[in-house]
Amino acid sequence: MATILDVAKKAGVSRSTVSRVLTNSKRVDPETKQRILAAMKELGYKPSRAAQTLRNNKTKLIAVLVPRISNNYYAALLQGMEREVAGHDYQVILCNTENDSKKELQYLKMLENNQVDGIVLTTFRNPNETVKKFAAFGPIILVGEYHDGNLFFSVSVNHQEAAYQAVEHLIKLGHKKIGMINGPKESVISRDREKGFREALEFYDIPVNEKWVLFDSFGIQQGKRYMKELLNTNDYPTAVFAGNDELAVGVIQEAKKQGLEVPKDLAVVGFDDQEMATVIEPNLTTVKQPIEQLGEKAAALIIDILQEKQEVSKRTVLETTLLIRESCGMKENKN
Repeated sequence: MATILDVAKKAGVSRSTVSRVLTNSKRVDPETKQRILAAMKELGYKPSRAAQTLRNNKTKLIAVLVPRISNNYYAALLQGMEREVAGHDYQVILCNTENDSKKELQYLKMLENNQVDGIVLTTFRNPNETVKKFAAFGPIILVGEYHDGNLFFSVSVNHQEAAYQAVEHLIKLGHKKIGMINGPKESVISRDREKGFREALEFYDIPVNEKWVLFDSFGIQQGKRYMKELLNTNDYPTAVFAGNDELAVGVIQEAKKQGLEVPKDLAVVGFDDQEMATVIEPNLTTVKQPIEQLGEKAAALIIDILQEKQEVSKRTVLETTLLIRESCGMKENKN
């Protein structure tokens, strides 16, 4: 395997001159640079990632922090990111915070310690200013979420508008008793989806029954627990808007276990369009997020920042689509 010294001898230059070419230094004249590049090609020389990191202080690594790796949403997000970064000689590394602020802080410190070049957050549990201070060491962007004060670059969807459309669909099917099972209350996406839920009910003069609105973690078991608690009362909704597909699947499973028919007795709408949406019976009506595209856009954004592109949008918002399947009682599309 060829070394940097072999390239220097072949090109008739010093080792330090080859190093300057590898770091794109302007201190090498074009003719010498071409001679060195030709020698590298002829010898099949490829600099190691570790050596490049030592020379130019870049790791070519981007850390992606997720709260729970078992959620298929993050798998699709990572797939989109990896597809984008591959063309720019970057790699992504997955960091599972388990919604633990201390673990999140440890991963953020990788940026300060020059272990990664940038960080993509899918959510965060530490205070804004705590996270923001790490941006002095490299770019930090949000994907799926955003910050009200544009504290961070972000790529997301309009969660409030999407939730409004989902609940409006239930209303137009004739439902007036509509509940909502949502994610963590401190999450900006949970907050926006709740806003859309309430906005739709208010527009159609339908009162909100606060007993039917619950915040929890995004998970199947949480959806089951929500439905079980509702069915233990004499008064429960005829339709449920779930903050994500996992919650919706839990709601459907528990409703069926308790003897209800979906959608005859209970209509359910989810959010995300994960693979499980077309596995559960009946197939789930849900808001489709362009998850892989969110990942691609987030990766492209952080690379643009790292490469110091001048035209970089602070916030990018992608479109969602309401996919109507059998869980709410209609069969308008089968996407």
